[in-house]
Amino acid sequence: MLTALALEWIGLGGDPEPSPAPDGAGATSASPSAAAPLAVTARQEDEAGCAALPRRVSSPQDRAELVSGGDVGAVIRRNQGARAGEMNVSLTLEGGSKSLTVTSIGIEAKQPKAGEPYDGTLVCEPGAGGESKIQLFADMDSPEPVFLAGKDSEQRYFRDHVITLAPGEQVNLSATFRAEHGSRAFGLVVHYVRNGKEGIVPVPAPRGGRYALTGYAERYEAVYEGSPDGAYRLVEDPRPCSWLPASQKC
Repeated sequence: MLTALALEWIGLGGDPEPSPAPDGAGATSASPSAAAPLAVTARQEDEAGCAALPRRVSSPQDRAELVSGGDVGAVIRRNQGARAGEMNVSLTLEGGSKSLTVTSIGIEAKQPKAGEPYDGTLVCEPGAGGESKIQLFADMDSPEPVFLAGKDSEQRYFRDHVITLAPGEQVNLSATFRAEHGSRAFGLVVHYVRNGKEGIVPVPAPRGGRYALTGYAERYEAVYEGSPDGAYRLVEDPRPCSWLPASQKC
């Protein structure tokens, strides 16, 4: 089994680009109409983890949301936060009225190189920490990140693989993005060929947010730890020791 991208095939098919997605648990480029080549849905997998913000949470509203267990996701979005360490995203490709071949899924970094890790506020959900299983893999610390065939692989997945979509067919993919040393915002775009013509479809980010990832900083201005009742408490230790993967322990 590939350690970089898992493909789960289930029977289902894919030229103007689809419309932007609404807010919600997932984001979609819309169901394929007669003219649309394909639809793409992205969902962030529900796994305990941490998010880092570039600045300390300072507004009374945001602090109240954290300590009361309110809309913590909204606090992270308002403060342009990013998933810390690792982010797992599920993608579903659905073909339209004609068969096509997906030749690659590109990662479009918003900056030419990774910036410094966010060190303002760290917000960690209950049960976060440790290593996650990896399926399709992208190293966001790389100057030009691409999908690889595994964590320790240098082989580009789409160099030797394509995805063929029949009309109405769905293909589910799971991709893992990792950052250890820097921070990066990025976009995803699907490249395809239909009837000999190339095209692209952008992949909207899940939950009305953005694709962004940051490595852990050595210490933060503030660290909030979640509890089972949904509230977050401010902890004294400014280091992220409890949530680092084994390779980065304090």
